[in-house]
Amino acid sequence: MIPGLVQVFVLQLKSPYYMPDKKLKLLIADDHRMFIEGLQLMLKHELQMEIAAFALNGKEAIDMCCNYDIDTVIMDINMPIINGIEATRIIKQICPCIKVIIISSSDNTTIVADALKAGADAYVLKDAGCDELAKALKTICKNEIFISPSLAHFFMHASERHKTREDCIQFKEDFITPREQAIVKLISEGYTNQQIADTLSIAVSTADTHRKNILAKLKLPNTAALVRFAVENKLV
Repeated sequence: MIPGLVQVFVLQLKSPYYMPDKKLKLLIADDHRMFIEGLQLMLKHELQMEIAAFALNGKEAIDMCCNYDIDTVIMDINMPIINGIEATRIIKQICPCIKVIIISSSDNTTIVADALKAGADAYVLKDAGCDELAKALKTICKNEIFISPSLAHFFMHASERHKTREDCIQFKEDFITPREQAIVKLISEGYTNQQIADTLSIAVSTADTHRKNILAKLKLPNTAALVRFAVENKLV
């Protein structure tokens, strides 16, 4: 079992992305010990950080936040007992001052939105570099929201990167074109490619291409996920 508590780190970073003279008590919650150990080494060698605590599932993360002086959590999503999004929601309800960085391999925009709605302060992709995690830490320390750049354009314009959570919950209005919005609406109403083509006076192949492009743009796996996305973001 990975020890629950180790030395609390003192922030003394050489990185230009982070704020000096800031003490954090950092918890890593992930069900893969190898990932925890790798992240711990990266934080130690690249950002001169030490980890305060570890959790192997969402329930452990919640318990540690309630029982120890934790102020920042790096949280995976897919964990046993309680997943990272639900754990984030509970932690924010109990300890609203704790900052949560979701770090995940999923670039599904609906999952990103769910994480933000649950109270996450940052969403960082696992394939990002150390600099991106450092930027996320710097951003949340200023009470601002950070989203990996490859995903942020769905939620905010470049000039709005430092918006608060409420400004980031919804997708920005122009994240898909008016034609794509019309097709999303028809798909949500159960239209086939042939029916979409007939309605919009386009070729069936064009309707199919639009459907595939929309799924790819939104990083959604299938039509069912697209329908859910449309309902949750009031496109229908």
